[in-house]
Amino acid sequence: MDILKKRGIKLVNKEVAGRNYKCSNGVDTDIGFIVEYRHIETINEIIDDIDKALAGNFDQIGNDFIGTDAGGIAFITSNGIEFYDEDGKNILPPVCPLDEFKDLLIAWRNFINTPPYNGQKVN
Repeated sequence: MDILKKRGIKLVNKEVAGRNYKCSNGVDTDIGFIVEYRHIETINEIIDDIDKALAGNFDQIGNDFIGTDAGGIAFITSNGIEFYDEDGKNILPPVCPLDEFKDLLIAWRNFINTPPYNGQKVN
């Protein structure tokens, strides 16, 4: 079973004011964080860093901070992806396993790479 089905996540195209916006059904906090990533290059960099972490090569990760475009705060750690409050001080449970976060990132990347694209005008 893939990660989206396992967690009950649906990635959806939502029309607002004649434009398409990509989002999730809001049932999962990890994907709620991930949908704030809007740039494929950023997603690819994070996947690459998670691969390094999964291989035990933390010293090869240039920056363990993986904040989002909307201000979300998280770090890649040996325990998984750790999320923090808006002050960056208090860890928010639960920690997402690295492999699951990677699978969610890949699903999101694949979704935002398919038409209709985010912000595209809907006929």
